[in-house]
Amino acid sequence: MVLLAAAVTTKAGKAIISRQFVEMSRAHVEGLLAAFPKLLGGEGKQHTFVETESVRYETESVRYVYQPLEKLFALLVTSRNSNILEDLETLRLFSRLIPEYCKNMDEQDIIDNAFNLIFAFDEIIALGYRESFSD
Repeated sequence: MVLLAAAVTTKAGKAIISRQFVEMSRAHVEGLLAAFPKLLGGEGKQHTFVETESVRYETESVRYVYQPLEKLFALLVTSRNSNILEDLETLRLFSRLIPEYCKNMDEQDIIDNAFNLIFAFDEIIALGYRESFSD
């Protein structure tokens, strides 16, 4: 799996924090994150991912893997050819991690704990690939 970026966004698509795991420009990351809410469509979706042909990272299509967190989204942007099961497991790990640092789960709480979250994200992912841990 190549994880391009991890982010916490509002339901409207505003990025609160974002961490890129591969080299890309800020404008490109903002473009990827801005495209996400437009792809979601209406409420009540059964899926936790959206694939797209129109938004590309270099020459690859991307996949948005997301999980609602109260008024926010935990969002991973991956390459489309990545393993969806690994993507979902990584998303679950990110989603369990966020409430550990942010008890209120609101925008201000995410901002206040941004550095702790970014460092925790870095513990999970290295160079776009998930770190393997032994129990």
